Amino acid sequence: MSAAIKQIVTVRAGGVVEVRSSELHEGDQAQVTVVVMRTASTEPGAARAGGWRRYAGAVNSTDARAGDNEQIDADIAAEYGNRLTAES
Repeated sequence: MSAAIKQIVTVRAGGVVEVRSSELHEGDQAQVTVVVMRTASTEPGAARAGGWRRYAGAVNSTDARAGDNEQIDADIAAEYGNRLTAES
């Protein structure tokens, strides 16, 4: 018979995680899966100079079609299209 115990815990120094439950008995075997939940401020790279998130929404274009994906694709094709077909 198996039972699931779900707890939110804080990882201690050295990566130690502790689970306590009255459902756990000495000698029981348990399978443990750890799912790490990180906030934006604790994600690797987020702390380095603000991470990439500091640039999100940083540009305010005066072009009404700046966010138009079809226009962006057309601009890229116009700029690089000849080079891409020549290299193929």
